[in-house]
Amino acid sequence: MVCPVCGETLDLEGYEAGDLLDCEACGAVLRLLSDGALEVVEVPEEAEPLWGLEAFPEGDEVVLRFSDGALEEEVRVAKVELAEALRRLEEGVGEEPPKEAEDEPNLEPDYLTAHLETDQGPLVLRRVLFPGAPDLLEFTLPSGSLYEFPFRQALKTLKPLL
Repeated sequence: MVCPVCGETLDLEGYEAGDLLDCEACGAVLRLLSDGALEVVEVPEEAEPLWGLEAFPEGDEVVLRFSDGALEEEVRVAKVELAEALRRLEEGVGEEPPKEAEDEPNLEPDYLTAHLETDQGPLVLRRVLFPGAPDLLEFTLPSGSLYEFPFRQALKTLKPLL
């Protein structure tokens, strides 16, 4: 079965007639009908573009364009590798697990990291999970530049391209 809003394939295993489900790709709220069809309950609002990050598909790659208002940088990364890295970060599986709570204040933020290879060098994605702070996704580019975005907004920008 596919989402009637965006066409994404949905796994309906475990759902019964009348159940509501969310399309993870577009955010639509759907209801499973008794005949097996899906009814659109709520169409997602058009999200405003994420300032400082644009992404464009190009064959098997995604071009990521970062901007801080003065400087603009591009990095090309394989769609499959970026999708896998984002999935791991979303599930909380990174190369550096979050630190355990300690008696003393933790001066460094907890984070998960994924490393990707690009034609320009390594691209590092880091999900920052600091208690009480916003959930962030950092990109450290091969040039050494660091860009930071709200994690869920970055996912909404990138997932449809993967």
